[in-house]
Amino acid sequence: MFSFDLGKWIIKLIETSNSYFTLLELLNDKDAFNTYFNKKTVYDSTVQAHINITNSKAREMFKESTYNDVQHALDIYSNQLIVLLATYIETINSEFFQAVFEQNNRLIYDYVSQSDNNKGLINLNLIFDYKSKNEIIEQLIIKAKKNIVNGSLKKISERILKTTKYKINDKLISSLQIGIFDKRNAIVHESKSIIVKQEDIHLYFQLIDKYLLELGKACLKSNTNYYDPTNLLQQ
Repeated sequence: MFSFDLGKWIIKLIETSNSYFTLLELLNDKDAFNTYFNKKTVYDSTVQAHINITNSKAREMFKESTYNDVQHALDIYSNQLIVLLATYIETINSEFFQAVFEQNNRLIYDYVSQSDNNKGLINLNLIFDYKSKNEIIEQLIIKAKKNIVNGSLKKISERILKTTKYKINDKLISSLQIGIFDKRNAIVHESKSIIVKQEDIHLYFQLIDKYLLELGKACLKSNTNYYDPTNLLQQ
């Protein structure tokens, strides 16, 4: 039976965080930048070769331009990190509900249809296309999982409460929605560039850690299978 793997996500978050802040430290290291820039050349079409800039004023302008390029790349990466963190949460939710549904198949009923007016409605081809009850249930879980994670994080938290009887802190849900999902939507759907501070990224990782803990508690409340090798729920 599928278990909600807290350990896997803790490791993934640590690795992602470490990678980001290591890169940030490197890009903000003036000595490292100077070493890189001193090796940098430009292509001169008149001689059809890469050359060093010897004019001091031109070299300073080129250095400033190069530094701005590096910072712009960091801004892009920081924005894409927000997109990635939103995707992490969506996948975490999907895996969480898979564990919930496998523990209690009857919970599938409310979510196999996209419409609240057609709860429990399924395509009869499921019965004809699959040989066993377990195969049919597996396909229904895939459908239900897709539907239950659709919508805002607030709606999803309400469904967590309905299926597990565990209520996640409203302030945490609001912070994740505003801090990560609203920004993700602006970046992806409106092509906006968001100003992201280092402390913001630290906060986002902390919020996801807290959210994982809440989902673990929801597993405990609903007797859903989970895997917690780091003993997160015992802390």
